[in-house]
Amino acid sequence: MEEIMKRYSTTFFKCVQDWPDDIKADIYKLYAYLRAMDEIVEHNVFHPEWKNICKEFEKLEEKYSFDKQWCKDFDKSMISDLHTKKHTMTSMIEYCKGSGEAVGLMISRIIGCPPEADDFARALGRAYQIINFVRDYEDDTSRGFHYISEDHDVYIRMFLNELSYATSGFNYIRPDLRGPILKANTIYKEIANDIQRL
Repeated sequence: MEEIMKRYSTTFFKCVQDWPDDIKADIYKLYAYLRAMDEIVEHNVFHPEWKNICKEFEKLEEKYSFDKQWCKDFDKSMISDLHTKKHTMTSMIEYCKGSGEAVGLMISRIIGCPPEADDFARALGRAYQIINFVRDYEDDTSRGFHYISEDHDVYIRMFLNELSYATSGFNYIRPDLRGPILKANTIYKEIANDIQRL
């Protein structure tokens, strides 16, 4: 499952290397499930290890007491890709509930954050998803997906605002586990700066 994340999420994969092995292992399992689901929806392709990936994700759900609504939100966003190709600002934010916020919440639990951190975890998940929409705009539109409009500046401002709010809740993350998130934030801000320069 490590190989799945290494192949498809080079940015975050590099960042999580600083986490302890047990946390990394669970992050790999989570990402494997998220990616495998995405492949089913976008390409109707089941990963060869699909059954095992699902089994390991179910163990994560139980281990960290994931809220069932998080999984429902994620599934809803994935399924929406089958029938919604062009988003409004409102529908994009709704899409982020599953594709970004739910993921942020799951990772928050894996690294030991309490429920009090949930709003910040949601914001971080939204921030990452929004900047990914900006970064992947050409690829997404070439495949018929218009998650955002051509006015990237407005989305970069949204990303920065969400990121600023999310980082105000860093006190909920153990100091020794903050490094990977800080590193990811720096990388994504550099991406935003590069896009604005272009």
